[in-house]
Amino acid sequence: MINHLPKFERNPINPEEPQDQEFFYPKWHCFCCQDSGLVSQNLVRLIIPNYDNSQDKWVLCQNVGCKAFKHWENLPIENFDTRFTPVICQKLDLKDRGNWHNTVQRQIDIRALAKTMAMSGVANRTENENREIQQRKQEAENFDWAAASKAYLGSE
Repeated sequence: MINHLPKFERNPINPEEPQDQEFFYPKWHCFCCQDSGLVSQNLVRLIIPNYDNSQDKWVLCQNVGCKAFKHWENLPIENFDTRFTPVICQKLDLKDRGNWHNTVQRQIDIRALAKTMAMSGVANRTENENREIQQRKQEAENFDWAAASKAYLGSE
């Protein structure tokens, strides 16, 4: 009858965003060149410490499975440093993936630590206590510090 209505689960239009949506997730596939076809300068400097992007040849990414170098196929190969073999590029890719993973893990750890270090009792405040705190903050902001200082120190 009318009291026996079915129960349905939610059916959202957009899927829920992951909780850690503030974290940066790269859209590139190759961490060696970030899908640009050229090895990232910070990675190049691991192999060529004094590398100068404005004077030295650009380093072509030859990572296994990376086809981003096709962006540059219209330029003569003599314009590029091709000494970075697929094995070197793969190692650089893995190194940068590890760096990215460690950075995200640090951000997660910091957020978890921040949650555990939150002021105790804040979540347990009543509405009246919150109102009192806001009133005290407003009074502190409106206090005439110049007049108080002048009254305390005397006029000059």
